[in-house]
Amino acid sequence: MDLAKLKIFYAVAKFGNLTKAAGFLNTSQSSLSRSMQNFEYQMKVKLFERHPRGLTLTFEGEKLFQHASKLMQKNEEFLKTFHAKSEKVNHELKIITTPHMGSSYLMSYLKEYLSLYPEVRIKILCQTENLDLQEADVAICTYISHHPNLIQHPLKAFPMGLWASPKYLEKYGRPKTIEDLDHHKILAYTQNFTDPYGNFSWILTLGAKPHHIRKPYLEINNLQGLINATIDDIGIAELSKEWIQVQKSNLVNLFPDLKGPVIELYYIYKESMKDSNPITSLKDFLLQKINTKSVE
Repeated sequence: MDLAKLKIFYAVAKFGNLTKAAGFLNTSQSSLSRSMQNFEYQMKVKLFERHPRGLTLTFEGEKLFQHASKLMQKNEEFLKTFHAKSEKVNHELKIITTPHMGSSYLMSYLKEYLSLYPEVRIKILCQTENLDLQEADVAICTYISHHPNLIQHPLKAFPMGLWASPKYLEKYGRPKTIEDLDHHKILAYTQNFTDPYGNFSWILTLGAKPHHIRKPYLEINNLQGLINATIDDIGIAELSKEWIQVQKSNLVNLFPDLKGPVIELYYIYKESMKDSNPITSLKDFLLQKINTKSVE
């Protein structure tokens, strides 16, 4: 198999569009099209279905793409560990995390880290789905199960509570019991299959009748939007007192003594990358800063 053409195939399959892939590979679309036609001829199988909006992989193309993805990933891991052996931290570090963690919680620590390690270039990928390590060096999210080859360090625990704004409570009254939530406007985070933020269905079932789930007044799949909606007096939401925006707001914890679910945040990377200086330097820095803040 021609590895150079396999790399080109990987790029085309990843973008699903010859124009975008050509721009990424710094070549012409016509040249790229010929390369893929020659590659299909060499492989003696059709790899793409062509349509006006771009390209989709055939069944054989999907199998080859999985193989190519593993090869490209292993090659990138080797290059990272090869160059990371020097004592000086000098590397690009790709972090995948949720939008809220990337824009708020993690960002609050990065300025100091980058002042200590100016050679490190950081790229943050914010996603609510597919938080895996296919395209990143580190994932900062909830625990990833069924992956024995990952090293997962617990970073921070976020105890959840029920919060509302003073103006909302002034208008609708403060619930005296959790059963009273049935008569209030509930704000909910729309979950997906990956559930990157942990358990957000607690507010929909807490104190509800058996086999009954409350219908939210508002649903949103963005955590920052959920916090903003609560601050803007729209309803009651399940939030954590550890989140920076909650701490800076005047939101009221409705049941301070109520023990809700706890979201555990982890610093995750592949075992094969355990000797990477950028990965370990950021891990040690975050653990030290978070633990110091907890003690304070």
